[in-house]
Amino acid sequence: MVAESFDPTTLTGTFAPINGTGFSTDIKLIKIFNPSTTIGIDVSYDGVNKHDYWPPGATIIIDLQANHADNSAYGAGTLYGRMGQIIWCRTSSTSAQVQIAGYR
Repeated sequence: MVAESFDPTTLTGTFAPINGTGFSTDIKLIKIFNPSTTIGIDVSYDGVNKHDYWPPGATIIIDLQANHADNSAYGAGTLYGRMGQIIWCRTSSTSAQVQIAGYR
């Protein structure tokens, strides 16, 4: 298991890395819990663009391999979160809007 933690009250309106230098190994699942009761969080996987939103009090589990075809005996098509992937967050300014994210 690869685990990181951060204090959402330290976030501002600018993206900040929340898992240091990234995951220490590749991952198959991401589980996120936003402990705040009032702070929504915008998420970025490149530190520039908004990719997702974590609402206050939410637990989100992203299975990177769900419904992903493995089309050969060598694991081609298997999807992992890469080692070194940094997740960036900021305080959300759009929490009153419908938020949609798609993962492949």
